[in-house]
Amino acid sequence: MVAQARSRGKSLETMRRATSYTLMAAHVVLAAGTYVLGKEAAVGFADPGALTLARALGAAVCLLLLSGWAIPRPRFTAGEWLRLLILGIILVPLNQYTFLRGLKLTAPSHPALLYALTPLGVLLLASVLERRWPSRRNVGGVLAALLGVVIILRPWEQGAAVVEMRSGDLWVLAAVLAWVVYTVAAGRTCQERDPRAVTAWSLILGALVMTPISGHTLVTMDFAAVHLGAWLGLVYMVLITSVAMMLAWNLLLRYLGPVQVAICTNAQPPATAALSAVLAGFGILSGEQDLGPLFWLGTVLVVAGVALVQVPDIVARGRLVAPTAKR
Repeated sequence: MVAQARSRGKSLETMRRATSYTLMAAHVVLAAGTYVLGKEAAVGFADPGALTLARALGAAVCLLLLSGWAIPRPRFTAGEWLRLLILGIILVPLNQYTFLRGLKLTAPSHPALLYALTPLGVLLLASVLERRWPSRRNVGGVLAALLGVVIILRPWEQGAAVVEMRSGDLWVLAAVLAWVVYTVAAGRTCQERDPRAVTAWSLILGALVMTPISGHTLVTMDFAAVHLGAWLGLVYMVLITSVAMMLAWNLLLRYLGPVQVAICTNAQPPATAALSAVLAGFGILSGEQDLGPLFWLGTVLVVAGVALVQVPDIVARGRLVAPTAKR
């Protein structure tokens, strides 16, 4: 009996490991589409706030339709509802708005690279909350990643195109900071409650908060001026980015630590760059993609710095999947 129980435990552990790897791989592939197709939407919609609200409301409607069967009905305490409201504010007005505003001005490959800083930010924020001093290795990784960011921002270069792209990158950095805070804050809630319900209601509440901010702009905008590519980008961000990918992200947070989940952002820069290059080569994606030597040098430094910080910690744990969370 004991041997059978151990065998079942190992089988369940293997399934969780395989599921985690599959979800992380899918997240990387779908994220590349978010940066590329989201760029079309960001350019096609004149106001980033209107696009943010349209995306949030579309995702909220989808999640409400899924509630009660694919997503459990909410059973939160008053304190948990307040926590979800805070998560919603971080997710929609802070993260999604700043991301789309930045994406409108920069190349799709840049946000993918900047979001690769997520594991670094999560680890540093967790260290601050736990009042732990970072090790020399961690400090070295942070410095390497920051050097990569500086190379991408290129503060020494001037010109309208470079200045506009740099402005977009700074907005995206603000979005990354908000995403780091959301990942750390949502981790505990997703372990205590069903991550599908946490995902749905934090996003729905975020959409409600965003409505009085950009509602008038959305209803009065010229919808006829939005081209087809922008509409397709919006649909992709609603169905794939805000619904499918958010559900996958918070499901991973149920079984893994925030730092472990954030690992999948490391593979997003090359995946997005490859997709951008292919689409630009076929003439589907227009504009400067900025995939020159400086981009790749910055990519190497950022990914190397993040890897220097997180990989030894994960290897030391001996396994990727954390113990089963409380239900």
